[in-house]
Amino acid sequence: MSSNNDNMKSAMTIIGVSGSVYIAVKMSWFRKNPFHVFSGKTGAMSKSLVDAGIQSYNAFFEQEDGKGVGTKIVSTPDFVNKFYSLITDFYEYGWGESFHFAAREKGESFEKSIIRQELAIAENIGLKPGMNVLDLGCGVGGPMRNIVQGTGGKVTGITINEYQVGRCETLNKAAKLDHLTEIIQGNFMDLTKVFKDRKFDGAYAIEAACHASNTQALYEQVFAVLKPGASFASYEWLRTDKYDPTNKTHVDIVDGIAEGNALPEVRTIEDCIQAAKGAGFEVTLTFDRATTGGVPWQQAMKSARRAAYLTHLMTGLLEFIGFAPKGTQAVHTMLLKAAVNLEKSGDLGIFSPMYLIVMKKPLSA
Repeated sequence: MSSNNDNMKSAMTIIGVSGSVYIAVKMSWFRKNPFHVFSGKTGAMSKSLVDAGIQSYNAFFEQEDGKGVGTKIVSTPDFVNKFYSLITDFYEYGWGESFHFAAREKGESFEKSIIRQELAIAENIGLKPGMNVLDLGCGVGGPMRNIVQGTGGKVTGITINEYQVGRCETLNKAAKLDHLTEIIQGNFMDLTKVFKDRKFDGAYAIEAACHASNTQALYEQVFAVLKPGASFASYEWLRTDKYDPTNKTHVDIVDGIAEGNALPEVRTIEDCIQAAKGAGFEVTLTFDRATTGGVPWQQAMKSARRAAYLTHLMTGLLEFIGFAPKGTQAVHTMLLKAAVNLEKSGDLGIFSPMYLIVMKKPLSA
């Protein structure tokens, strides 16, 4: 009799889990099949390494009092690579192929705002047919595909993460854009080693330069691989003038953004301007695109909150029954906390994920 009861309980548990997963998927805001995320790997990490990966990531990026990661900053590239190994599938299957925010107009779809944000940065560097520009931290290539389709120019992307290279190549071929796109695995802090004597007609970074361990060092690398007269534009993650370093709420929110998004520190536009000038660039434009649009940039996350919590439920259920790797829900917990802090920062106006800085390499350089 007890054996029958045990069997009945097991069956009911399986039915309950299956039903919850089905409901979560049906009600969620997933842009693609979410089960890809849980099919034995999280990004580039094997099932056995996910739990250790998220624990070591969290230990490295733990921040306090707005001080960043301190002397550990030189190790940033390794942990940024680990971050994208852990979260690439979550980003792609929950947000889309372009891992960034956008200034959205009222009535404009999320997808259209993303493309408009990408074409705006291409316009700022003057990309047109016959030119070849560099995309720093290109992810799985969503921006490069939209940009080459919109401009006819060629884009060469660089990402530190091997898994993202594979995804980008697959998606570029599927879109039949491999003739206008190129993807290289490498550290954007070492562009002169990766590209040697190769020179580009321009460069851009869409919410990627924030991962640099040293902003000026990164800008110096970009300067070295650009042709004279070429422009470099970057959407930077920065503290705004409204950020108060004596306000604990402000500090905790921005520290939370850094911890959940692999940022060694959170800089200001003044930091970036000085870094650009120190690298030899002429700064031609600075503008916070987060202040534009009829819909706040953080609204996209608020709109997807139900899906995010349902995803969190599903990760826990699938990890419990052994389908998802141990540590999967911890990865999603990190992303949820980051999203909450990003929302708060946008509401307070103390942080921008799209502060545009455009710089030009002098013709005489």
